[in-house]
Amino acid sequence: TGSAKYSTEKPADGNQTAAAAGAAAAAGNTTAAGAAAAATAGNTTAAAARVSTAAPSFDRQLVATASIGAKNATVVKIWKPTYPFPQCANTTLSYDISFVGAMKRLQVGTVRYAYHRFGPLKPGAPPPPQIIATRTTKPLGPVVFISGWGTSMYMWPVPLLQRLAESREVVIFDNMRTGFSTDSSNTSLTIPMMADSTAALIDKLGLQQPDIWGWSVGGIISYALLALHSSKVGNVIIAAGSPGGPDALLPPVPVTQSIINLQQNYTALLPFLFPEGVKSPGVCSFYAAYNSFYASQFTTLSTPLGENSLREQSQAVVKFFRDPTVINGLSGTTNRVLILHGVQDQLMPIRNALLGVGKLLGAWMLQFPGQGHGIPFSNVQGVITWTLQFFSLASPLSSAEIKQWDTYGDTTATRGTGIDTTLVVTSQAVGRDR
Repeated sequence: TGSAKYSTEKPADGNQTAAAAGAAAAAGNTTAAGAAAAATAGNTTAAAARVSTAAPSFDRQLVATASIGAKNATVVKIWKPTYPFPQCANTTLSYDISFVGAMKRLQVGTVRYAYHRFGPLKPGAPPPPQIIATRTTKPLGPVVFISGWGTSMYMWPVPLLQRLAESREVVIFDNMRTGFSTDSSNTSLTIPMMADSTAALIDKLGLQQPDIWGWSVGGIISYALLALHSSKVGNVIIAAGSPGGPDALLPPVPVTQSIINLQQNYTALLPFLFPEGVKSPGVCSFYAAYNSFYASQFTTLSTPLGENSLREQSQAVVKFFRDPTVINGLSGTTNRVLILHGVQDQLMPIRNALLGVGKLLGAWMLQFPGQGHGIPFSNVQGVITWTLQFFSLASPLSSAEIKQWDTYGDTTATRGTGIDTTLVVTSQAVGRDR
């Protein structure tokens, strides 16, 4: 029989499973797993577990369910990790993630945030080799990662987190009403509200203009931070995000509805992240992130995607795309911003990135042909290289640059997608550490 320590604290979006139940199921003892699940739920009634013949999904196979109580039974799903993709055979699928340390809590207004704060792991480590310019590198402060659409703080490429944490402090956190971050307010969620709360979290953590790395909805929140709280953040990387507004392009309704209705079948999610779907090498990195955290003692969440979070954030994004406040507020922003976007992104069409480039004075942009919404996972080593280079080289806008902006504004003739603002990069070129 399996046993494990577990937390009975309920996540914000109802996304919870018992570590004790999972340990028992992993050990092949489904009866013990059912009993553990019942105990975790606070129900002393004996739980009967039965083996399921459900087909395996992307990352987990249902091996047992526990029916708790005689009437109106609550069914607790018990999952066991699987390794279904042949292209991942020679890939690292599990990392030691002890470097992130224990999860911490912090009350910020109505939100009780869950977060990890770690690094520098190698104080005094030399800066990355400069491959773009010979500008003197500057001391690097903290970097805050803002998670994607409905995902918890654990869905990041582990090598990216670890590499950045070698020489600087890193913070990962669950967005409000996502994962283990709870909110006592019943106010309808909006993107500006999430940005305001994130800015308040940065203040409460005592961070001085940290760099920001935002993916997907995290990228959207990053745009809102730039428009509403630019003085609180430093340089910003936005992957697969959008500045919103009426000119931005939402994904088709069937696409967003398909994501919301995944029912934890991540095989169905993969084509939205990677154009090659289940055959993409990015699947291996995406799976490794899940496997490293969710098969460990670090979380009792049953899944990296919270269905309630998906729905609520989707509604917030729809409202964001009708409101020009954030995109109109970007013109006065002087932060340096690196925009990463896959040309074949179905969830956040590339037009959204081009709108951001056209509004931001300090924008650099990399387009990735053949890649989609899962940019952080599609080419992890390439993303690490460009992240290190951008954060080490980016400096505040000069007075001459700001004057030029004041003179010419954000007209199409001077901004937009010319060769000076947009660089198209192949995955092969980015993948080399040079």
